Amino acid sequence: MEIKETLNKPYTEQERIEFIVENNHNNGYEIRETDTELQAWGSDSNELFEQAKTEKIALNDELRDTALLSGVTYQNVLFDSDTDQKVNLLATVSNMVETDTILWYGMDNKGLLCTKADLIAIGGLITELHSFCWNMNAHIKEQIEGAQTIEELDNIEISYDRIKV
Repeated sequence: MEIKETLNKPYTEQERIEFIVENNHNNGYEIRETDTELQAWGSDSNELFEQAKTEKIALNDELRDTALLSGVTYQNVLFDSDTDQKVNLLATVSNMVETDTILWYGMDNKGLLCTKADLIAIGGLITELHSFCWNMNAHIKEQIEGAQTIEELDNIEISYDRIKV
């Protein structure tokens, strides 16, 4: 923390109120009163930079988690892409023979009659999605950790959009 603004004594009650409103209410500074002045204390540049990094990491984590759970599309049905879905697919596939079929439901409860090969394909799409997200996560966090200024942090694009070909 460092002093951002001061108001030296003597000051009027109106000046005191205006100082507090401007610095505490508008800027979020902590106001301290000494025998000689009012002081507005705020974060120093290192604290602000570390706070910005923390916020960027939190945003990345939120967008990563959303992408991980966004689902995968197979034969025009959107299927869950969470860990439970992977476990259910693995368990079901391990108990099927090549000629078996099962009605597998997507995120919107739309069913698709699936063979063992279909379930393996859905699982493969989930694996691709998760691999992409975790690799992108590592790449983005490396950029965040490597940033030296708030401007560099602001220029880091966080996107989990995949280009479909």
